[in-house]
Amino acid sequence: MGGSGSGNYLRWSTKSTTGSQHRVDIRWLKKQGYLRPGASGLLSWSRGDEQTGSIGYRMEHDRMILNYRHRPHGGEWEDVEQTISFDRTSCNYGGLRTWLLCPRCWKRVALLYGAGRYFFCRHCYNLTYGSQQVQRYDRLMMKARAIRERLGGSDPSMPFPEKPKGMHWDTYQRLREESEQANHLSWLLIGKQFGFDDGWVEDMIGE
Repeated sequence: MGGSGSGNYLRWSTKSTTGSQHRVDIRWLKKQGYLRPGASGLLSWSRGDEQTGSIGYRMEHDRMILNYRHRPHGGEWEDVEQTISFDRTSCNYGGLRTWLLCPRCWKRVALLYGAGRYFFCRHCYNLTYGSQQVQRYDRLMMKARAIRERLGGSDPSMPFPEKPKGMHWDTYQRLREESEQANHLSWLLIGKQFGFDDGWVEDMIGE
């Protein structure tokens, strides 16, 4: 039901991601047959073979009650009971679809995230999807590499590829300038993040 975020070398985060939080997924609960009134048990999350958290649940007709322990940063463990209401909408081909109502904003959602004391939707916790967390310097590096691959090269540490046969010189020069600019800006962003001056950037890209 839950997942963990991951980090790469020279990557920093501006927002928490949905994948780094414990979550309650109404679709998963329905698939497991847990939505029937009177159902109760334990929901747990794991990372690999290690359990990272668990909560108790009890189902009623129009709501779900969660019981778990929460520990604020540097604080003591606290017992928490949270009630999450359901809403139902008609499906196009008959039947009803069950939604979770975010206890904070009351929007219909399929997922709630345990990023704090309570489970709220991603908008209330200002969470972003992992794919949105690709930093600008990552995109610039990917752009520079994509241009090199288009011209028959790959490794950014190698000399820039020669003009492919049949390509106009104007097109080749434009692509080369775009690739070199993207490469330069990506290293500039990395340098600024780690406090290096522009001279460090020039040394790294060999200009």
